[in-house]
Amino acid sequence: MTVEISYMTGPAVGSLLTVWLGSATTMRVIGAGFVLAGIALWRLDPPVRADGDGAARTGPRPPLRSWLTRPLVGALLAVTAAVIAIMGTEFAFIAALTSSGQAWAIALVNAVWCLASLVGGFLYGSARRSLPLPLLLAALGLATLPAALAWSWWSLLFLLLPAGLATASTLAAGSAAIGDLAPDRVRGLVTGLQGSATTLGIAIATPLAGVLVDTASPGVAMLACGSVAVVAAGVAAPLLRVRA
Repeated sequence: MTVEISYMTGPAVGSLLTVWLGSATTMRVIGAGFVLAGIALWRLDPPVRADGDGAARTGPRPPLRSWLTRPLVGALLAVTAAVIAIMGTEFAFIAALTSSGQAWAIALVNAVWCLASLVGGFLYGSARRSLPLPLLLAALGLATLPAALAWSWWSLLFLLLPAGLATASTLAAGSAAIGDLAPDRVRGLVTGLQGSATTLGIAIATPLAGVLVDTASPGVAMLACGSVAVVAAGVAAPLLRVRA
């Protein structure tokens, strides 16, 4: 949910700073923000292990096969597929609004989409029982498909609402599943793999959506990215079932 708040406010704040201070100063401000956040994280040193002291444990690291299990691979696959669906959809709807002369609506559609994700994240976090990750991933993919039928900015806005509701909850479920499957001794390494899975999703989504937008249409790009999530949910489900 905090990611969604940052995603909604970040571009607007960056644009205002660019207008007021210039692009060079704005980039320095953003860079300083990264540095300050890193220093704060270093000073706070939040614990990431069950013992709560945050100190690295001694002894040999467990063998790769003991922790890189089928359920963990399934969870990492689900995270990658979710990012493909989300980032590919964003690229496609920006292209759709730009090509139709409605670029002014990009910020509005994006803000409503993120707001829906924020609501979905709140509902997921407040639920007494968590839904399975493959189910949420499939819901995200299926909910993305109707957006391909949009014919105007306001129809795109409303058709993206169901996908928005499933966005934060799917990403949260992915993080929870990976955290549960990571042994304390290699938790940092597994968290790094989660970051790599996210980066891989971004690296796939942008060129995939771009090629489909150029060769077909933004609607086809949305269909493809949503379908990736649905197919990945079907693959991840039996892998994660071993976890039970």
